Amino acid sequence: MIAGIKENVEFFAFTKVRNAGGKYFFRLSKGGLVLANSRKYSTELRLQKGIDEIIKYVAVAETLDFSEDEFVFPDAEAVFSETDEMD
Repeated sequence: MIAGIKENVEFFAFTKVRNAGGKYFFRLSKGGLVLANSRKYSTELRLQKGIDEIIKYVAVAETLDFSEDEFVFPDAEAVFSETDEMD
């Protein structure tokens, strides 16, 4: 599905929403099926900039897939023990 979005972003809808708290976000959908909700934005201008950035860079963006049980980042203990050894 991610590859389909990256290759055909122009066929997906970005629906702008303002919640009761006054924050803005968008929903990415296709054929009425909501595929994703964005983060919250403080202004409508920032919301539009977020949408524009996605449209501009989605084709070349790196994808991190967390759907499998393969964690790509090292454990915190490994990272911080390396830092302690450098001191």
